[in-house]
Order: sequence, then C-alpha cells, then structure tokens
Amino acid sequence: MANEGNMRIEALEHQLMRSWIEGDRKVLKKLLNSRFRLVVGARAPVLLDRKSLVEAAGAGWRLHGYRFGNSVYSRTLGPSAVFAAELELKAEIDGKDLSGSWWMTDFWRRSGIAQRWQLADRQLSRLDENMQFPEAVRSLQLWR
Repeated sequence: MANEGNMRIEALEHQLMRSWIEGDRKVLKKLLNSRFRLVVGARAPVLLDRKSLVEAAGAGWRLHGYRFGNSVYSRTLGPSAVFAAELELKAEIDGKDLSGSWWMTDFWRRSGIAQRWQLADRQLSRLDENMQFPEAVRSLQLWR
C-alpha cells in the first residue's frame, strides 16, 4: 500500500511540474496547499508563498522543461509524504537563464475533508559539484 502512495505522489509531482510549464494556475492552486511555501536555498535564501508562485508560474518564472534524476526518494507516512529528487530544470526568471541541476525536497499533506494530496512545502537548492562533503558523510554510514 505504501508503494501505491509513493507512485501517487510521483504522479502528482509530474502533474505539478507540467502545470507550471503550461502556466495552468487553476491546477497549481488545486495542488498547492493554501499555506504552501517554497524556499530556494542560495547564499541569500529566498521564500515564495503560494500566491506568489502561482502568479509567477508561466510568466515571471518560466519553466521550459524538467527531468527528475536517478536519485529519487519517496516515502508516505500516513497523511504526509516526502518526495526528494535531483532535478534538471530549464527555466528563467524575467529572461535570466536559471537552468541547471537542483535538489528538491517536497512535503505533501492530505487536505482536510476532501483527503486529496496537496504540496505544503518545497525546498529547492542548487547542487554543489564538490563531492568532498557527500563522500565525508557517506563514510559515517554504519551499514556499509
């Protein structure tokens, strides 16, 4: 059953990204929780709320394409789910190219009465090409 939930979350991730590409604000509003927040990790982290992202999608923040990488993590925990993945984006904000590799972590929750999944929180950070840190952390794994 948990695997079925994980597949559902991945399907919703694709639906959300396609609606962003298409600038379909109606679908975005349906998929984003009213208290949704997007945190973009950078030297100066930045936050967008639901209203700001919905308004920017297809306009100020244009998404031309995306691809989830090989590293995908999905876990359903009762009324919550986590989806994390490498993400290749073809995107621009106000004409400035922001294409590249990102790490995305999404937190999904089932909404109240309707019990439909909605994205509550997204963390988006540029991937660092320096492998020293992940290799150092990997060396701490007790199960290796």
